[in-house]
Amino acid sequence: MRALLAELGLPLDGDPAAVLAALRERDPVIAVIVEPMLGVTLAPTRIFASEKINVIPSRTTLAVDCRTPPGMDEDEVRARIQAVLGTNGYELEFTEKVVGNSSPPESPLMDALRGWVGREDPGARVVPTMLPAFTDSRTFRAAFPECVAYGFFPQNAMTLYETWPLVHSRDERIATADLGLAARCYRDVTKELLGA
Repeated sequence: MRALLAELGLPLDGDPAAVLAALRERDPVIAVIVEPMLGVTLAPTRIFASEKINVIPSRTTLAVDCRTPPGMDEDEVRARIQAVLGTNGYELEFTEKVVGNSSPPESPLMDALRGWVGREDPGARVVPTMLPAFTDSRTFRAAFPECVAYGFFPQNAMTLYETWPLVHSRDERIATADLGLAARCYRDVTKELLGA
């Protein structure tokens, strides 16, 4: 995130809230995309109470999808949650623990991607980012520590502003032209890295 914000001209050297406020003024849509990357996110997704419609439950369970920045451990997550919710009136249990990881923002793969983008769209630039979601890249990095994996998908038929709200939505889609562009990118970058 530090690398992304530096590329956006908003270096993170203190309070993330101030940087986020500055980004909101500059580009509210990008700020909405960046905000969940700066900390712990909680999305309540399931609730369980009484099994019977005529019984008031003595206990309710709320399942929450919690996403954290790479490397953040359970104690840090618990402290962030308690800072917002306090400590009374609930019990907090982590039923699934997946610690995020990341690839370095500078690598031969990043150099090849930047080169390809520069040739394909002069003036465009590649900036590092983080996905506040789960991908298979995390599993590959954990299994193969030297693995560098980026969720890079070049697009120019649809903008980020158009595609971001579609992720996991009822009408999730990408443009076929962008699929072709990405396939060409993956082919060219692979050939370059393999020296073919």
